[in-house]
Amino acid sequence: MTRLDVMTDIETLGTNSDSTIIQISAMAFDIKDGNTYFSFNQIADIEKNEKELKVTGGTIKWWLKTDKELFAQLINSGESSSEDVLRNFHEWLCDLVDGGADLYLWGNGILFDNKMIQHQFERLGLTYPINYRNDRDVRTIVELAADKLGVSEGELKEHYDDESLVHHNAFDDVRYQIRILIGCYKILMGEVTDG
Repeated sequence: MTRLDVMTDIETLGTNSDSTIIQISAMAFDIKDGNTYFSFNQIADIEKNEKELKVTGGTIKWWLKTDKELFAQLINSGESSSEDVLRNFHEWLCDLVDGGADLYLWGNGILFDNKMIQHQFERLGLTYPINYRNDRDVRTIVELAADKLGVSEGELKEHYDDESLVHHNAFDDVRYQIRILIGCYKILMGEVTDG
């Protein structure tokens, strides 16, 4: 079975595992060279949701303070319910597995993105198609690479920042997270000696 790394990012209306998801993005990539292959990006139309919205007030305040224009764009541009976006993402992941891939799912924090996706798949009666050993966390590799270089995580992240990407748009966040992950991987493998 061939290893295939997949970076994912979600945007939500809350921080609990059952919070309403408004966007799921993912991209398959090669961890050694950074080449990207397949992508997934869907935004939910929360008016079509099958279940009541699960929202935390702090998250709504955060969206309004951080980027209310992006929040409005996301809320108004979806086509399918949050549940259908999850079903479509599940199907996309299963197609990769059926193609012979051993999937490694990366999230910016496995106790947020990966855990929420797993929880919500299971609530819909769907299996989590990632082996329990294959959940991966971007934050950990960033910490290790920064420590190896003797710089702060913030300094390392700044080096990989790309001003053309929109922060908190899940698809752009996926692209940024792949970029920083590949850089950190090369640092840890000794291929790069500075950020």
